[in-house]
Amino acid sequence: MKFSLFSRQRTLRHGAVVLALFVITPLFLTARNHSARTHAPKHDALKHNAPKQDGAMVLAKVGIESITYQTLEEAFRKNLNNKNARLSALSPDSLRDFLNLYINYRLKVQDAQARGIDKKPEVVLDIAQNRASLAAPYLFEKAIVSPRVDASLERRKQQFRVGLIFSKIAMPDTTRAYTRSLAMLKLLQQGADFKQLAKDSSDDEYFRNTGGEMPMVTSDRILREIENAAYTMKVGEIYPKPIRSNLSVPGYYVVKLLTMEARVTVRGRYINIKRNEQIDSATAENTAKKLADSLYAVLQKGGDFAELAKKFSNDVYAEYGGLFPSYYSPTTGYLNGLRYRFPESVDAWLMDSKRSNGELSQPISTDKGYYIVRRDSSKIGGDEREEMKRFYKRVHFENDKKIFFDSVKKARKYALSQKTFDALMKALDTTRPAFDSVQKTKLPAKLMKEELASFTGYKLTVAAFADSLLQRSDLRGFSLTKQGMMQALDKVSEAAITDALTKNMEKDFPDFAALMKEFQEGILIFRVEEQEVWSKMKFDSTKARAWYEPKKNDYRTLVMYDFSEIWTNADSTAQSLYKRLQDNMKTAKPSATLFDSLAMQFTERSGFKERKGRWDPLDARPYTIPEEFKKRASKAGDILPPFKFQGGTSIPRLNAILPERVKTFEEAIPDFAAQFQDIQQRELTQKWLESLRAKFPVSVDEAALKRVRQ
Repeated sequence: MKFSLFSRQRTLRHGAVVLALFVITPLFLTARNHSARTHAPKHDALKHNAPKQDGAMVLAKVGIESITYQTLEEAFRKNLNNKNARLSALSPDSLRDFLNLYINYRLKVQDAQARGIDKKPEVVLDIAQNRASLAAPYLFEKAIVSPRVDASLERRKQQFRVGLIFSKIAMPDTTRAYTRSLAMLKLLQQGADFKQLAKDSSDDEYFRNTGGEMPMVTSDRILREIENAAYTMKVGEIYPKPIRSNLSVPGYYVVKLLTMEARVTVRGRYINIKRNEQIDSATAENTAKKLADSLYAVLQKGGDFAELAKKFSNDVYAEYGGLFPSYYSPTTGYLNGLRYRFPESVDAWLMDSKRSNGELSQPISTDKGYYIVRRDSSKIGGDEREEMKRFYKRVHFENDKKIFFDSVKKARKYALSQKTFDALMKALDTTRPAFDSVQKTKLPAKLMKEELASFTGYKLTVAAFADSLLQRSDLRGFSLTKQGMMQALDKVSEAAITDALTKNMEKDFPDFAALMKEFQEGILIFRVEEQEVWSKMKFDSTKARAWYEPKKNDYRTLVMYDFSEIWTNADSTAQSLYKRLQDNMKTAKPSATLFDSLAMQFTERSGFKERKGRWDPLDARPYTIPEEFKKRASKAGDILPPFKFQGGTSIPRLNAILPERVKTFEEAIPDFAAQFQDIQQRELTQKWLESLRAKFPVSVDEAALKRVRQ
């Protein structure tokens, strides 16, 4: 079951206006709706008191390149995806192994460059396409996402409470609500009581009932405009102008900041004792309370909280000893993204300003049972950056990207030729579903040359816009209305602005230059390895046979069962046939061919009549007929009684048991081909690298390598 912000443990009644204030996501879910996850701290074995090294110290030379300590450590950190890893923390053998890997990497890059692979048109195009796919996301990350996430993380160190008075917009008249809000602002400035005014004048039942008071929230948990206002005010201040909302119930808000305080997040353990709903309520209450009290008494005497939680807690986190999966805050739930909320009384105990870390609660009665909570640690804020980033991209990014482009357009003096746009719309056949090549041929030649839009350093003609409509898949769905064409034009203009902004990305952002260098070198290595290794990877049967012979005993068949079967849809038919087979076995001279004859007449398995019910030999896997033979220790000639199988009834006969044997070379190929080719690949690579070391001399400074550990 999903809960809105107030529905968990709160009985306040309120309408869509209040719900619309909050970011529209399933904020809090019951724990049972989440798979249990623990987030144990990451122990980095490489974090210790390793000596700090001179980054410019040269460890090795590869051709004309020098590999410095800093270069190798950066490669090491990327390889581990750990920006804090220290190369100097490695053992001497591990350090040398990684240096050799990096030397091999540089040899391959230099070989590709020496061959001129980086100059080939298809490679240049590949690199350009990769750059285009990376540049825009990198730009948006740097210019939009990171600053906004940083700001939210900083804001989440605080939590606040606001008072709101809502004036609903009654369409089509939007002025009444605004004028009404201005009038209330004036009354408040003259000394009117905010709470009383909210009760008397708010166009929302919840605000009338509470005097406009909202619950405690933090960044990204309320309408963005109200949040922005709250962080600019002092406690007790009223925002100087009404704030408009265009959500499900449009209107204007008068905003007062009631409280602003540090947002404490906590971690600990808990035990949840639920009442048994299968028995009468009085007995269930008494039983749950007695158990909670007894556990509390044990804990007070030093009992192991984790063990007691595992044994007695009725909760998804019981198996983890009741440990919170991350830090927790009532305003957001767990900081790793789980929106679970404790009952309000548990929140109150956890967040009490007088509470000390290490403190144990007495059993707390809630409608979800009794809770025993231990608060272990606390800090201010501490939300996980990646979780915040995911949230931001899902909720705010597209709107902020539009604002970003609007600001860039203004700075670069973006201009639309309304006259040309109107002429284009007049020339289009709007009865057609979308722009196509036929439409393009009908556009006047003079119009095609006209300038449709421009900004500093860029001009878009009608012809260029038409080409984009035809060539770009993301523009094909736009209708030929003014709105549709304007949206398509915005996309084309934004793409041009993005190209302009990312033109000098490598110069502006060294990190991006390093990223592009990695991609380019990756493409070069892929191409050169294709030439030197993968294109030479042919399955040589002579070499493969020579490799197989000394190992052939490792490749053996399974025990196989040769059997025949009579399969029918009707169980009664199967029972009748089985009786005939039994009667035949009781005669003085049983017919050896009766089973085959009956299979030809009666088996209903498609394609098996002509085969007299005979299957290809199979091994005894679960849910197969051979598995039945194996369970019953059947011998050749045994006929099993009818049993349900694959939607019908089966009567199987075991013809023979084929013992395991060494596979023939041809049979074993699928088993060893991958391993054999892997060996071939390593041999070809090693031979190639040896030739490269002759071509591009490699030298390692042994003294410098020793100093890394000193």
